[in-house]
Amino acid sequence: MQVIRLNKITFLFIFLLGFGQRAYSQIDRNQLALADSLFKANRLLSAEKIYVSHLKTKPQDSENIKLKLAYIAKVKNDWLKELYYLSSIQATNARPEISKRLEEIGEKQGLNGFKMSIWDQIYWLYFKYFAWIIGFLLLIALYAAGVLTYSVFQKKSIRSSQFTYLILYIVFIGLFANFPGFLNYGIITKDKSYMRDFPSSAAPVERLLKKGNRINYWFNRDIWVYSLIENQQGYVKEDDFLPIN
Repeated sequence: MQVIRLNKITFLFIFLLGFGQRAYSQIDRNQLALADSLFKANRLLSAEKIYVSHLKTKPQDSENIKLKLAYIAKVKNDWLKELYYLSSIQATNARPEISKRLEEIGEKQGLNGFKMSIWDQIYWLYFKYFAWIIGFLLLIALYAAGVLTYSVFQKKSIRSSQFTYLILYIVFIGLFANFPGFLNYGIITKDKSYMRDFPSSAAPVERLLKKGNRINYWFNRDIWVYSLIENQQGYVKEDDFLPIN
C-alpha cells in the first residue's frame, strides 16, 4: 500500500514538474514574441529589456537576439555594445557581413583588432563548410576503422602504429570540431588599459589599449590574463575587458 502511494506521489511530482517547465517555456516564447512585436513597431528600448533578459535563458535563439540587440545599439549610437554583440556572434558563427561591420566600427573609432585578415577568411570558410568538412573527415575515420576491424577478424598482421595513427586522427577531428573554443576574445571596456610585459603593475607597458580594442586571451595569472593583439602579446587585467564568447 505504501509502495502504491509512493508511486502516485512520484508520478504527481514528475507530472507537475513537466507541466511547470512547459508553462515556463510557453511564457518565455510569449515574451520573445512580444519583444519581436515591439521591435517591429520600433519600440526598441522596450524590446531591448526583454531581449537582454532572455539572452542567457534562450541559447538556441541567442544569435537572433544578439543581432537585434546590435541593431538597437547602432540606433542608440552605442558603438561599444554593438561591437560586443557582433563580436560575440563572430566568435561562434563568423561571416563576411559581420566582419565588414566590425571593421567599419573599428576604423570609425580608431580601434585595433578588427581589420579583416586572412584569419577572418579562414574563419568564414570554417563555419560555412563545417558540416561538409567534418562529415568527410569522419567518413575517412570510419573507413580506416572498418579496414582495421576487418583485418582483425581475418587475423591479418596489423602494425601497432596503424592504431596509433587512427587514434591521432580521431584526436585531430576532435580538435578541429572544437577549434572556435580555443580562440577566446574580449573587448576592452576601460577608457585606458595597459598591456604589460609580465603580470605585475610594476611591469613595463608593452602597449596602451583603449575602450573597444579586441584582444585574444588565453590563461590567467592571479588578476592578470595573458593576451594577444595584432601579434603583440602581454598581460592585461581581467577587470579591464569583457569576454565575448
